[in-house]
Amino acid sequence: MSKREQANEEFLEKLRSRTSRAIQRYFFSHGVCVSRPDVRKAMRLPEHEQLFVALAPSFAQINEAIGLLTDIGSLSLPSKEKTMRAVYEIEARLQEREGAVEGMETALARIGVALRSAPRKPKLWPYAFWGTILVFMAYVAWPWALAGAIVYIAALGKHLNYRKRKAEADRSFNEANEMFEAVAELELTPRLKLLEQ
Repeated sequence: MSKREQANEEFLEKLRSRTSRAIQRYFFSHGVCVSRPDVRKAMRLPEHEQLFVALAPSFAQINEAIGLLTDIGSLSLPSKEKTMRAVYEIEARLQEREGAVEGMETALARIGVALRSAPRKPKLWPYAFWGTILVFMAYVAWPWALAGAIVYIAALGKHLNYRKRKAEADRSFNEANEMFEAVAELELTPRLKLLEQ
């Protein structure tokens, strides 16, 4: 990839990320949980539709630039400047009209952390298998029964540790969900689906 192609690719990514970030920040500030694929649905909500209709020319400019960059791979300097002005206008207008809801991103981040901290269920079947074999070997010599009991106790310890960590993860998840419920007024995109993206 040439430097020019790389610069165009970076500009394309900048357009997409800055515009979608401004839109998402705007909706989060109004308590609307929405992902990039559902943004058009959110833009048609009655309380937000007028603002986005007014910004339609700016969005058209950005979409035209994205189309040109995608199709022909280049954009003239005046077109880039005009497109960036459209991005600036969108960011400024959306920031002016931001709502008073705070904490949506934090709540979503906490839900994500809680989901990732949930422990995996331990595999206890090897402990049960070998513990049982060792207990049956007690018919040959009694110390094998002691070894079998030790294996069973290790499995029990592993299971109890899993249950303790699972309870902590569930508590964290519930707290994060409560925090989300406190700030979310409308959930156009389910929170777990948003975290997957």
